Amino acid sequence: MFAPALNQRFRQWLRPSRASAIAYAVLIGLVAALSAVLLKVGAGWLGAWRVHASQLFIPWLVLPAVGFLLGFLAGLLVEQLAPEASGSGIPQVKANLAQVPIQLSWRIASVKLVAAILALGSGLTLGRQGPTVHIGAALAAGISRWFPHHLIIDDR
Repeated sequence: MFAPALNQRFRQWLRPSRASAIAYAVLIGLVAALSAVLLKVGAGWLGAWRVHASQLFIPWLVLPAVGFLLGFLAGLLVEQLAPEASGSGIPQVKANLAQVPIQLSWRIASVKLVAAILALGSGLTLGRQGPTVHIGAALAAGISRWFPHHLIIDDR
């Protein structure tokens, strides 16, 4: 008596539209999570390299020089390739969710990822949270352009 009701509920939960929505959400979550891990590992590796270089050479010369060079490269990347990737990224994501025509794309995600790794690895004092949100949202927007997914889920 209990099993058929549970079976029917499970089948309803895994209808084609709902199952594809779940798969779509999992894909976006995995891609965003991998980008967040890449950001953390890349910035950590670059920061460790910067500290190691300061132990091999004159620290008061190496730390500012590496910070300047990597910070300059990060700023140049953003300015030349994707000015939309500037800032923390959270205001851009909020505006996009509010239907303001702000672009989120693969280009923005990749430039933001590389620039954030360079900026964090150079020793600039900023957090990973804003860039992680912006990169994840831009990747999700790029995935949604590749795999358009129009869902109408009827929960009756």
